[in-house]
Amino acid sequence: MSSVSYIDATLRDLATYPWGSEISADDLATAAGALSRVGAAALEAVDPRMARASMELRTESPWDRLRAVVRHAGSTPVGVVVHGRMLWTDHPVAQDVILRFAQAVAECGARRLRLLDPLNSADGLRGPAEAASQHGLAVIPSIVAGPAPDSGDARWREEAAALGALPGATAICVSDGGGHLSPTHLGEFVQMVREASGLPVEVLIQAPGGLAPSLSKAGVEAGATAVYAAAGPVAMTSARPSAETVRAALVGSGNELSVDRANLYDAARIIAPMLASDRVTQAAAAVYGPVVPLPPDLEAGIISKLGRLGMSRKLLEVADEARAIAAEVGAATLAYPLGDAIVAQAAQHVIDETRYQDLETDLAHLVAGRFGALRGPVDPVVTAAAAKADVDDAPAEVTLASLQPDGGASEEDLVLMAQFPEDAERLMARRRSLRTERDEEGAPAISRVMLAELVQAVEASTESEISVEVSGARVTVRRAAPAVTGTGDVADGGGAGADDGLHRVNSPMVGTFYRAPSPEADPFVKEGQRVEAGQVLCLIEAMKLFNEITSDVAGVVRAINIENGTGVEFGEALFLIETA
Repeated sequence: MSSVSYIDATLRDLATYPWGSEISADDLATAAGALSRVGAAALEAVDPRMARASMELRTESPWDRLRAVVRHAGSTPVGVVVHGRMLWTDHPVAQDVILRFAQAVAECGARRLRLLDPLNSADGLRGPAEAASQHGLAVIPSIVAGPAPDSGDARWREEAAALGALPGATAICVSDGGGHLSPTHLGEFVQMVREASGLPVEVLIQAPGGLAPSLSKAGVEAGATAVYAAAGPVAMTSARPSAETVRAALVGSGNELSVDRANLYDAARIIAPMLASDRVTQAAAAVYGPVVPLPPDLEAGIISKLGRLGMSRKLLEVADEARAIAAEVGAATLAYPLGDAIVAQAAQHVIDETRYQDLETDLAHLVAGRFGALRGPVDPVVTAAAAKADVDDAPAEVTLASLQPDGGASEEDLVLMAQFPEDAERLMARRRSLRTERDEEGAPAISRVMLAELVQAVEASTESEISVEVSGARVTVRRAAPAVTGTGDVADGGGAGADDGLHRVNSPMVGTFYRAPSPEADPFVKEGQRVEAGQVLCLIEAMKLFNEITSDVAGVVRAINIENGTGVEFGEALFLIETA
């Protein structure tokens, strides 16, 4: 019986953008503690989408999240994922930033760095590979399977050989994030990559319609030594194989997944309540549609967009168009950020029933060479569209020396500033505002005693909240509402409360609020209208994905608190519904 390693992707799937707005560092630590006992060969903790959620939606440092995971992961190695020279962002940074990034990863206690490039460019990954190797991190380059070229094309073998030769590479990951390859073709692809790279092969699959376990099994039977999977409920929301389904799929094959079933079950039970109910609903809705070769997060956004336009049956056309565009723009993969741009371009073509009237900015940048050497020729129609696109000059690479932070910035902060300049400034400003007496001589500190007194004051009064400001740090203690996801009764003493029969529908994410499915359409609901449980109330757009917000109660809409087209914060009240 051959043993197959299990690499867990639960943590980064759990806290990915935009759903990461609801996941705290404490949640990740709890999940990591549970997953540390399942027998995983590694826990992947932070990737670009998770880092973005941490910075943009929670104003929390990804380094703090990584440290929280490492502290609770026990002896299980923890890994980080980066997109080549872009690291966690969408623009390349200089090598000095990359070196300091790798040092920070190692200092946080992580032991693996998985690299991927949307063009499978070994040159694009060489800098991060050298930096990771220099700081003692295991290097795992990824070869991203995509819609172009065909899986039998000789270019794949050349890319696998070049990626396998990167400094410090200990394994190579075959990444199919959209179910582009059938089980048969995936098996052939894994064999080719293993032969060309000379390295052990790991298989990372995200595929619709329950194909993920079958594809993972095909990869193992072709010689893969490790499979990426997630704990049950998180696997469902990310279209990834669950560790349990992979284990079951391998029974009788001569291969066995190295996993502790009892502890895996316990971990799934601990982690399941952390998932937003809207996210589970969105994932379930995708199961009812056709099986299309698109990354699950992008598919969900397209399903929502087409549904609002009464064009749900066009999903297959969008998938076919995305495949064609990927070939026409130089044989790109659907890895971030190119996948977002390709799928958005495809949807626009299908909706407008015309091609390349405009070109997504990232695709214009791709044609201009900003993402590196193209893997194939560019269609002349695309070249013409790129020439007409309003594209700014390529910005200079950000170096550590070019940054000018306010005092008190650590080197970790500088690395974040190079990637997320505005978010990093906000993070550091928040940190400065919470300094206590240790930072400012003579200023009273915000102590546990003071916090306890504030809590007692709120509990003993009729006020809904009390705020104090000490040395520039503002602390607010408010009454807690019932713990719910997306909705909840109003517990605010200054507004309508549960005793009034009003139910508050809160925003489950940061985004833009829309009352109607399109500018010309009527609003989903109006004040005074009766709604049923499960009825769509509005849309919130986040990172080009339109998320339907539904009511979890039946009643009459008494107030709509947000103006159409304006931004909303996580937990902000959207609607008040009278249930009595």
